[in-house]
Amino acid sequence: MKILFCGIMVPEEIEYRVKDISAAGNRFQNNVIKNLEMLGHEVITVSYVAVPIPEGIRKTLQDTESRRYIIRKSAEWKETCRAVINCRRTVENLVKTVDSVICYNIFYSYYFLPWMARRHLKKNILILADYSGPESFKSLGRKVYARLQAKILQKYDTVMGLSANTEKRLKKGQQFILMEGGIDQEFYDCFAFRGKETDGPIIFMYSGLLSRVTGVDLLLKAMEANRKKNIRLVITGKGNLEQLVRDAAQRDGRIDYKGHLAYKSYIEELQNADILVNPRNMGLPENQNNFPSKILDYLATGKSVISTKFVGWEKFEENIKFIEMEEMEKIFFGTGNTEEEFLRNRKFIKGYLWQNQLRRLLGENCENCNS
Repeated sequence: MKILFCGIMVPEEIEYRVKDISAAGNRFQNNVIKNLEMLGHEVITVSYVAVPIPEGIRKTLQDTESRRYIIRKSAEWKETCRAVINCRRTVENLVKTVDSVICYNIFYSYYFLPWMARRHLKKNILILADYSGPESFKSLGRKVYARLQAKILQKYDTVMGLSANTEKRLKKGQQFILMEGGIDQEFYDCFAFRGKETDGPIIFMYSGLLSRVTGVDLLLKAMEANRKKNIRLVITGKGNLEQLVRDAAQRDGRIDYKGHLAYKSYIEELQNADILVNPRNMGLPENQNNFPSKILDYLATGKSVISTKFVGWEKFEENIKFIEMEEMEKIFFGTGNTEEEFLRNRKFIKGYLWQNQLRRLLGENCENCNS
């Protein structure tokens, strides 16, 4: 099958060097593309790059026959219009040549996509990895933007959502596939059971966006309230709370902020950790329509995982130790996992391997797919 994938991705080596690109979102998209190709599909990509890219890095984003980049060079209105028009022309020329169209998230540069795909009689699929409804915003402009996204959401033939709540926003007749994400086989193969051999500190680790949405501020408060000396908290990632994390690490020698890591270094930190934590703040409305994708990475390591109760947590209750929001200090309990827990988590997550997940998305037969 020939597939057009429209998103907002760049190569991993560039993502690592650009502050405003979401590492998790970028890796998600690149894994989808990579595994579609491994399944034997021909994938053509269009990437609308809206964040500032330094000139030296920008030159490395070269168009090829199968990879097209639309770069918005500034946030000025004229430049945005130029980039969107360029994106529309590029996509329309490509839609005619493919069998199916997949779009990642409802981004303004691709608002036209479901109508265009339908006009050319192409199956169109939306991967909705992240969506915040009007109730999440205070400004009128953001509320209007969210309502417009909700209308466009209902124009796709098939919607793949990371949260079960996404289905509530669809109209009758739309196909919905709940798919919390996926795990790359190469990533899965990086981990083997290692029991704790030393009397050193118990290493807790959080990796991801440093923001209120992901609960990093709550995690730091819980660490401050916990006076245990035999624990260490490793934090990696980037976001608007980076300075808060740096300040906490400066005050508390038990906290080690590693910064935003290259993929190989991220894997090494996961291998060294004892317990992986997800402190997502479920008191915020924007967390009702997404899924903490790091959870799948965490489970693929086989290590102990402690998390607040996200939407759909029941599916994972045999593999994750869940805590209530008001019990955040309990996120620093435990000593690491047993071999039995390691094997249980690894067996469970095999159903989330990307190739199995994408067979589900495309309606292909797959006996081992997660459902």
